Amino acid sequence: MKIYERLSQVYDIDWGRFAERYLILINQLIDEYHIGRARVLDIACGTGILAISLARLGHIVRGIDISSDMVALARSKSMDMPNASFEVQDMTRFIVSGEFDIITCTFDSLNYVLDIREVEPMFVRVARALKKSGLFVFDSNTDQHYLSVGNGSQERELDGHSFVQKWSYDPIKKEATTVFEFADGAKEIHRQRPYDLSQLSPVLIGSGLRAVETWSSFDRNPYDAQSARLFCLAKKRI
Repeated sequence: MKIYERLSQVYDIDWGRFAERYLILINQLIDEYHIGRARVLDIACGTGILAISLARLGHIVRGIDISSDMVALARSKSMDMPNASFEVQDMTRFIVSGEFDIITCTFDSLNYVLDIREVEPMFVRVARALKKSGLFVFDSNTDQHYLSVGNGSQERELDGHSFVQKWSYDPIKKEATTVFEFADGAKEIHRQRPYDLSQLSPVLIGSGLRAVETWSSFDRNPYDAQSARLFCLAKKRI
């Protein structure tokens, strides 16, 4: 079973809250960098929560995601919004036209890129699609996050969907695995790998980008080597 084939049906109920917090951060950056009405590209947009929220504020938003199930939900929620569009694309090989004021890749989507050699081609595409004054905002779970979460499982029920969520981390392979086992026998296996700033900084530079600000939380607390999550604001190297 493809990832998010079944999880897409309950995604907004739980994981959608992360996008709502991101909206506050993006709005802060829009004000601080005096962007105004923005053209936004949301990479790995999921069910479109962040993208649709930005479109409701008047921004022109394009969302891409590799999951056709997630994109279908995003489209169904934005049918009356001409300034929001969604399509199925691989975030490491996406193709878009024109330039964007803001490009986002949120909620540890980057961690789904299991080979760091695939990150630079993605960042190169970001740099090409970003305006000279544009902002690239992304986040990543670090090794500290997966080590702190460790291994475990829990039984869950969301909107009538029962499933068991199991998670594990191999610190040698640097691979985190989350398995969702649904009551009817369906199973989704999600694999991620950690990235921290020391790994991503040279990739950004090699792609024509540079980290302008880094944080460890939505409150924009400083990032350091012990942070469980990296939030990064990058711009083009000019």
